[in-house]
Amino acid sequence: MNRVWPYAGARWWKFDFHTHTPASKDTRAWQAAIGTPNEVTPRTWLLSYMAAEIDCVAVTDHNSGEWVDKLKATYAEMQREADEGSPPAGFRDLHLFPGVEISVHGGFHLLAIFDPSATSQTISDLLARADYAGTRGDSDGVTREGAARVVARVLEADGLAIPAHVDGDKGLLQ
Repeated sequence: MNRVWPYAGARWWKFDFHTHTPASKDTRAWQAAIGTPNEVTPRTWLLSYMAAEIDCVAVTDHNSGEWVDKLKATYAEMQREADEGSPPAGFRDLHLFPGVEISVHGGFHLLAIFDPSATSQTISDLLARADYAGTRGDSDGVTREGAARVVARVLEADGLAIPAHVDGDKGLLQ
């Protein structure tokens, strides 16, 4: 199922830099569906992005990397099925970038996005170094570190720091 890009130069990619999974506590409909037939699973989450023809997804839950490893493992299983000739209905290549949406001291949200090889532990370690003082998956707390130090922590961890919803609620320009 790998499509090789046969042309020199850049390829246009559809990349969603700011996504949530049920690990983010403010995904009300997904939270309400837990334990029901409508519960969002890693497989259904991935298939929804595949159906939208997204090529790359940064998994940036609120102050959590809980679903990063689950999504990577589920995608690897789906890829294995495809390689064996039985791809799941709707399967297409998708590149996952582990990340997190950090609630930073001062009230704004910062995305930290990592290389695809990063894990849930990468996110957990970053949140510890930034001294996040709230519930994982929620925005009920903020880091004890200020914005400059949190950005420095992201860069030290080889991540990319991007202000989330910059001109909206909890954005850098608010």
